[in-house]
Amino acid sequence: MRRVMAVLAVATVIPLTLVSPSAAAHHARCHGGANWRMYGYDVRHSFDVRPGCSSITTSNVATLAPAWFFHTKDSITASVAVSHRTAYVGSWDGTFYAINAKTGKLRWSFHIKPHAANAFGRIVSTAWVGHAGRGRHRRRVVLFGGSSNVWALNATNGRKLATINLDPRTKADRRGAGDRVVEVESSPAVLPARHGRRHIFIGMDIHDDSKLGRTGLVALTLRRHHGWQLRPRWKYDVETDRVYRGRPGLTHGSGHGVGCGGIWSSPAIDPAHHVVVFGTANCDNPAQAYRRHLNYSEELVALRTRTGKRRWSFRPAASLPKAQRIPEAERDADFGASANVFRLAGRAVVGDGSKSAKYYVRRERDGRKVSTADAGTDGYAQNGFAVGGFIGSSAITRGRDKAVIGGTAIPLPRGVTDVSKALWDVRSMNPRTGKLNWVYQLGAPTYGATSVVNGVSFTTLTVQSDVVALNAKTGAPLAVLPVLGPPSSTAVVAGDSLYVGTGTRETDLEYKAVSDQLENALKDTIGESPLSPVSGVQAYRLAAHLGK
Repeated sequence: MRRVMAVLAVATVIPLTLVSPSAAAHHARCHGGANWRMYGYDVRHSFDVRPGCSSITTSNVATLAPAWFFHTKDSITASVAVSHRTAYVGSWDGTFYAINAKTGKLRWSFHIKPHAANAFGRIVSTAWVGHAGRGRHRRRVVLFGGSSNVWALNATNGRKLATINLDPRTKADRRGAGDRVVEVESSPAVLPARHGRRHIFIGMDIHDDSKLGRTGLVALTLRRHHGWQLRPRWKYDVETDRVYRGRPGLTHGSGHGVGCGGIWSSPAIDPAHHVVVFGTANCDNPAQAYRRHLNYSEELVALRTRTGKRRWSFRPAASLPKAQRIPEAERDADFGASANVFRLAGRAVVGDGSKSAKYYVRRERDGRKVSTADAGTDGYAQNGFAVGGFIGSSAITRGRDKAVIGGTAIPLPRGVTDVSKALWDVRSMNPRTGKLNWVYQLGAPTYGATSVVNGVSFTTLTVQSDVVALNAKTGAPLAVLPVLGPPSSTAVVAGDSLYVGTGTRETDLEYKAVSDQLENALKDTIGESPLSPVSGVQAYRLAAHLGK
């Protein structure tokens, strides 16, 4: 608390002239509004705010000061979505909040009804905010994943418009099945459609569990027809490389599968080329899947948005000799970070970082290699258990000389020669060559995605409870902002403000080591959030704008 008060004390003496007239003019010319309406900022997951949409710059970022803190009963690891002066976010206990972005006061809240067990909280999905419907039925809508469902709420008052359960089991198979994990950790990517409809793309997973059901990417349509409806269009089964149609497709293969088709990352979309791209989870039964000619290891997949048909897939383990494929697949190198879609030298490319600590860039058209950046070590502890590499997603800077900027989690060296790379860092990578532009050593691991605005990159330090601001061009430190609780979410920018979700109740490391035993053992003694007594949303604002 003393560190926060010190920042406030410094902020109160900052002169108003620190915000330049040019920054204010750029803010006035912002196209699309000073909002952050979805995971990754846009459907391509640039994580880079458009020019003119924020007054935060390299020259004034150090004047960001705490504006308010909104306390929640449980951890927030989803990123905040900001639209129409409202911050939207859900917490692990299943409560979804709409908060006044200026004052931090609650506008409304909604509590979801879970339909399945969850490994990492009932809501970890970042919301999408936008309009749907037409005429007198046009509404501002908020969409997000929660438990095993996708939810659509009225963004103005929090009333439920529609929900759909993506549990891959039939009702008969759910009965007496016990607490088996089915969850939508993925955040929705949304495209406009005819007649005010919205097409939604979202992943789902079953935490690598076998004989439960088929998982993968689901395409839905939000429409108003005798009330609001979320209707399934298609479902792509990662494990079998098949597409299932309509509502029956959601439970096709109920009770089957080897648990090798999970998606806990979020899809990115190239609307111009009708492509949706995503990375998949690891497989806990790779030898069995390999023998049955199923997906046996994490992969990067590109589908056609209209049909769900696969355009291409890239599986890193498949490039190895046959004898090495299964051992590599057992290293738990998920594509937990979400994909980026961007243009490089005039062509569309796809990038994604995995827990292997490699960032891959592939051609969007056919999946052929552009570059691979080796950004550290993978944090491999034992088969099916790794805690390093890219867990938070990377940002793509705008302009001709693009850079990929991302942070890594807990690294563990494979050998003596890897010790120098076994550090938690933020790295800027050249997507054309795969070479590193700069490296900034962090004081602790990061599980959050990187964001960029006007040449400033933000990274949340989960264990150290800070937000670090760096010069995106050089990696030079610009500011360190104390956070009241450990942040695993993205530091999102809207106008003159920065918003961070706080609280990290249970990481992948604890869950894989002791399942939910740690969480349950401590819940009765120190509350719902044993690893983080301070959970909520923290907002910062440029000092010159505080109180306005």
